[in-house]
Amino acid sequence: MAKQERARQTLRRIVSAAADRFERNGYAGTTLDDISRAAGISKGALYFHFASKKEVADAVVEHSYWLLEDLLESVHASDDPALQRLIDLTHGLSRLLCTEATLRAALRFHRERTDPATRFDHHALWQGGVEEEFAHAAEQRELRGDLPAAAARVLATITLLSVESLAVHRVSATEAARQITDLWNVLLGAFAPVGAAGAFRTEAPAPCPAG
Repeated sequence: MAKQERARQTLRRIVSAAADRFERNGYAGTTLDDISRAAGISKGALYFHFASKKEVADAVVEHSYWLLEDLLESVHASDDPALQRLIDLTHGLSRLLCTEATLRAALRFHRERTDPATRFDHHALWQGGVEEEFAHAAEQRELRGDLPAAAARVLATITLLSVESLAVHRVSATEAARQITDLWNVLLGAFAPVGAAGAFRTEAPAPCPAG
């Protein structure tokens, strides 16, 4: 059991170190030697878990995909109005990008069109999550009735690219939250019925209590 736990810890170290290297240098600019040095392990130990750089990158992408899926599922489960959930999703994505190098690396793969695991499409996952909540918001009459058919797709693109840009430019978590709040203060005027925008909190939700 101790041996299995050590193997799991080594695997986590490899994925974490690889994400950091991929985020900084891209897929093409990262070697297995870079990853093994960053993880503090031998090349042989790395090959015990992964046969190639592509397999390491696949693990980084897959890990980040499940993190994003967990975020979407947790916010979807909230009892808040759907439009509030959309706001909270955007703040949640920002927090995830601030803390998770695997997600930052995966989005860099997408930008550079070098994603080694194309079946894990973070953009499609995000768009689907936003469109789901957008449909609920429309059903609950939280949106203007004259929005164009492409409104949900446009909102998904605006929010993802805005939050990703903040992460790429290493904006602090506090400043990112402020800018996302500003973004939603503008977007609510375009999406919510006249006079209804004030019913929604645009600031980041308070963190859950420890423990």
